This record gives sequence, structure tokens and C-alpha cells, in this order.
Amino acid sequence: MLLSITAKSVLADDTGLWLDAAFPKNAVEILGWQGKFVSNKVDADCALSLSVAGTFSDPDASQEIQLVYVLVAPYPTSRDVVSLKMIKSFWTGKAISSLSQILVDAETDAVFSAVWGEPDRDQIITLPAERILETTWSQEKTWAIIPFDKLDPRWKVLKVNNVSPLDFDFEPETYPLTVTWRIESLKGEKNCQIPQPAGNFDPNKLTTLTLTGTTAMVRRLAYAIEDQGADFITRNIGPVLSRSDFTHISNEVSYYEDCPPGIPLRREARFCCLPSYSAVLKNVGADLIELTGNHIFDWGIEPFLFTLDQYREENLKYYGGGKNAEEAQQPVFILHHGNRIAVVGCNSVGPESVFATDTQPGAARCDMARLSAQVKELKEEGWMVVVTFQNIEYDDYIVPPVESHDFYEIAEAGPVIVSGSQAHIPQGFAFVGKTFVHFGLGNLLFDQISDIERDSCFDRHYFYDGRYIGNVTETIRQEETMQPRFLRSSERAPFLEKLFSVSDWTKVFK
Repeated sequence: MLLSITAKSVLADDTGLWLDAAFPKNAVEILGWQGKFVSNKVDADCALSLSVAGTFSDPDASQEIQLVYVLVAPYPTSRDVVSLKMIKSFWTGKAISSLSQILVDAETDAVFSAVWGEPDRDQIITLPAERILETTWSQEKTWAIIPFDKLDPRWKVLKVNNVSPLDFDFEPETYPLTVTWRIESLKGEKNCQIPQPAGNFDPNKLTTLTLTGTTAMVRRLAYAIEDQGADFITRNIGPVLSRSDFTHISNEVSYYEDCPPGIPLRREARFCCLPSYSAVLKNVGADLIELTGNHIFDWGIEPFLFTLDQYREENLKYYGGGKNAEEAQQPVFILHHGNRIAVVGCNSVGPESVFATDTQPGAARCDMARLSAQVKELKEEGWMVVVTFQNIEYDDYIVPPVESHDFYEIAEAGPVIVSGSQAHIPQGFAFVGKTFVHFGLGNLLFDQISDIERDSCFDRHYFYDGRYIGNVTETIRQEETMQPRFLRSSERAPFLEKLFSVSDWTKVFK
């Protein structure tokens, strides 16, 4: 973890700190230095230098400052992992067929030149920081190395030696792209400790929110729950989903105490599930329940109201549906680690009978003008807005204009994420500027296992220091046993490439 040190005394204003020439200027602010800066080390009371074995006379008396960097590629990149050996070899001039150049800004260039040596200037290209993102998108086989705190959702973070700052148990000390600096006293009587922990990665500023696709614990899945138990169903995906700070489930089916038992051959689409199936949601760490589904009234209004009561008893926050239209339209607000997130949702396709009114329960009807105004108002109040849709269902990966129209209209209002909960078949992605759009994630927990339905996604989104910084798309497969599992790397890459191929990348830099 990051080293936390409380200063022994307040620094005198005339205490002089010398900075190594390679220390990035854009990181000076995080030091919180209260003295003065001096350009000549001879005149300094304290010195900040690159941490190299044998450099410091008394390492235990110095203080570490860790700067975390990330290797990034354009978002539609199927590769997940790169070795440090490959990066360092490329840095020094070895040709690699899958990579033509790595971009860095001048300060990152100076840091890694100090760590790895002078780079090959034909392969390591220095650009102004503001040009790097768009350049990587416009030139093939181009990646970049950037500071963690400069992440943008249009990047994909590549793991280095199978480690990423987006891992749940990330420790900067063990990550190959953490660069450590030390500050030490050059004059024994001077206090050189900085007054706060320093670094550009702080887990106490990070929030994770996982959005999932369709859940309907019915038919063969219901039979498997009764036959094998909830723990069997969630054995593979539960430990990952429950690690998120907040996990969203779009549960399309109401609980009903008199629901008929699961029968594997039942094919009708009148759905309910037993209250005991809530153990499945508990196993995946559900926190937010979306109620925009079109099956919520399959067995009448009373089971739906009973379901709302059960969610409240289990301390699950719900949105996109409720006891009336006003409640259904209310966001769920998340305040966590300094991040302010508001999640709203609605149903744009019906049927008419499921829509909440002033006096009747049900799902929130999508009124695009009202929803756009709501998103803008929440933004003005300082919330990062997430919108989830129950939209039109299509039996294809491709998103037709009649569906994408709603997503793009809301994206223009400025939420950070627009996500489709309706799709039984996973669909592609888009960006509208920095707004991330995933038109459909596919099924999370349902009993469809045809070739086009069995593979699907869930997206783990990251918020850091009041900004949305990106996501990791996890890929899963529904097995014949109704137990989902994660795709193997040989399955995952072609699946992602298929989704990327039907995605819309025309609005990334609108």
C-alpha cells in the first residue's frame, strides 16, 4: 500500500528541496511541499531522487513517493496482457510485429529514460500529452504510457506481467510500471518529510461499479437453482462480481411465493421466481436492482409489490421502477470515496401495462426529453450520471438505428455511461466524446445457450477522484448446466473482436 507518514513538525518556509530533473513537473503538486524549491542540489536541505538500490545512505530514514503509470491502447483492443520484457525490449529498439510505436509525453519520457535508459527514437515517440489519445486511435499498432491519474475512458489499460492498477488487490510496490522516488535530508537538522501521503494512485479515491445484463431466474435456470443450489450457479462469477464496491443487477422477474417450481422443459415466457432465489443475488454481491424489465407484472401487481418489500428488507436499492412513477424515476445515489454517482433507468418499449403511473406501480417509462433534462440537472449538481435502458431487443450483435437513436440522444446530455440492460444477445460499443455507450451486455443469469446467446459481458466501471476513468469488460459463457464461467483467453479475444467489429467509433472525438 502507499506509505502514509505524518510529518513530525511543520516545515519551515525556508527549507529547500531539490528535485531530480526527471521528476515530472505535473506531479510536484502531490508532494504538498511547504518549503521552497532550489535548483542547485548543493544549496538544498532535502533532495528527491529516483529510488535505485544503493543510492541512499540511510533508506530507512527517507520517504517514498510512488508514481503509477499505465500501458494503454485504444479501447477496441482485444489484447489484455503484455510482459514487461516485451515493453523494455521495444523501448530499446527491438522490432515487434504487433506494435509499431509507443507514445509518451515529455515528462513520462524523462522518467522512463531514467529507469530503462535512452529509448529508440523511431519506436518511442514523444508528443504533447493532449495529442496522445487521438494519435493512438488514428495510427495502427500504437500504444502509450501515461500516468494513472490521467486515464480517460477511451483507453484500454493493458496488464503488465498480468498486473493492472485496476485489479482489486493492486499493490503499487509489485507493479512493473510503478516508479519510486525518495526524499531524504541532506542536512541532519532539517525535517524533509512531506505533510501528506504522496502518489498518484490512492485506493481511497477509487470506486468500482459493475453493470450487468439480463437476469431472469426462470425455467432451466430455476430448475438448476433448486437442483444444485445457489452456490453452484454463482461459483465462478460470484467472487468477482461481489468484489465491486457496487454491483448492479437488472432483475426482470418478480418474486412470487406461489410461483410454480422450475421445470427445465417449460418454454413459455410468463415468468416469476421464488423468494428463496434471492440467495443468488446475495452471492453475486448485488447492491442496485434495476426494475425496467418487461416481465415484472407477469403474475400480477401483487408479486411486484412483494418484491419491492423484499428488496427493502434486504437493503437493496432499486431504481427504474417502483410503487409509482415518481419513485420509479428517482436515481440511486452513490457517495463513495469522494465520488458522486447517480444511476437512473427507464423502459422505452413497454408493454404499456408495465409502466408506472401517478397511482400505479411499475417500470419508469422513457420520456427522452424528461430524462435528458434529469441527466443535465444531476450533472450540474456535481453527479456523474449512469443511465441504463430497457430498450428494443434484437437477435443480432448489430445495433439498428431505431435502437441506437435513444442511446445517442441521452449520451448527448452528458452522462458518463449509457448501458443497455435489455439485450439477450451482446451488442457493441460506442463513445460520444468521453461518454461510454454499451448497447447491450447480453444475459448475466438466464437459460439461453444458443451459439449467439451463450456468451455475454458485464462491465466493471472505475471512478477516481471525482472522474470516470474507464472500465474492464468481463466476458462469460452460460454452460449447459446453467453455471456461467469466464471465457478463456482463446475464446475471449475473438468474442471481443466480433463486438468491436459491429461497434460505432465515429463519435469518439466529436
